[in-house]
Amino acid sequence: MDTAFRDLLRSYISCNINAPSAIIGATMVGVMAKVVEAREDDDLVLRARTQADALGRLYELHYGPILRFCVHRLFIKEIAEDVTSTVFLEVARGIRRFTGRTEQDFRNWLYAIAANQANAYIRKTSRRKKLLAEAARSMRVFESTEESSEPDWPRLYAAILKLKPKHQTIVTLRFFENLRYEQIAQILNVKEATLRVTLHRILDKLRKHLLTVFDGEMENV
Repeated sequence: MDTAFRDLLRSYISCNINAPSAIIGATMVGVMAKVVEAREDDDLVLRARTQADALGRLYELHYGPILRFCVHRLFIKEIAEDVTSTVFLEVARGIRRFTGRTEQDFRNWLYAIAANQANAYIRKTSRRKKLLAEAARSMRVFESTEESSEPDWPRLYAAILKLKPKHQTIVTLRFFENLRYEQIAQILNVKEATLRVTLHRILDKLRKHLLTVFDGEMENV
C-alpha cells in the first residue's frame, strides 16, 4: 500500500471514528473503488505508449467528450467529427512522446490538441464564414418554432464566434464542458488567476456581441 493511499485511509478513519461501522464500511468501499479505478486509468495511459489495445481503450473512453467539445466549438456535427478524427490521429502520432503519467495528464493533453485543431479550422476565413452562415440558418429555423425557455443557442454561438479562438476555447471548456478553472489553466498552460481575469473580460465582450446582434435584428424589424 503506497503512502498516499495509506494517508487517505488514516485521515478518513480519524474523521469518522464515531460513525457507525456499517456507514464507514460502505463509504470506504466507494473510496477504495475510485482509487482503484484511477490507478487503472493511469496504468492505461502508460501502456498506451506501446500497446495498441490500450490506446484503443483510451479512444473509446474519450471520443465522446472530445466530439462534444468540437461540436460546441464548431457547431456543425459533420465538421466536428472530422476535427475529432484529426485530434485522435495527432494523439496516435504523439503518444510515444507524451510525458504525462496520469489519466488527468492525458485528458489535459487531449483537450489542448482538440482546442488547437478547432482553432486551426476556424482561422481560415472561408470556414469561419461557413460556420456563421450555418448559425444564421439555424437561427431562422429556431425563430419559426415555438418559444422555449432554452437559451437561443444559434444567436449565442454566432456571438461566441466573434471572440478570439483562444477565448472561444475558454468559454467552451468552462461553460459547455464544465471544467474547473484549475483544469482549464493546465490545458492552456496559464496561471489560474490570469484565467479568471481573462474569462471575466471575455464575458463582458460576449455580452456586447449579443447586444450588437440583438440591436441589428431590431433594426431589420
